[in-house]
Amino acid sequence: MGVIMELKTQSQHKAEITVVIIALLAFVVGLVGHLAGASFANSDAFGYIAAPIPLITGIIAFVAYKIAEKGDH
Repeated sequence: MGVIMELKTQSQHKAEITVVIIALLAFVVGLVGHLAGASFANSDAFGYIAAPIPLITGIIAFVAYKIAEKGDH
């Protein structure tokens, strides 16, 4: 094949797993926000759940970026 594969260090492997878990968390938070937003007409309580979802997702993305940045070295 001619492709030389570099082995990942332990910290890179751990960072990748952590970022994947954080991505799944972001997906679940987004899904809950979407479902709460879709149910907005049924109850005002769902609005309180859906409102902070963009901020929470942004914080999760920032944390994932910082962890991935650390694992890149």
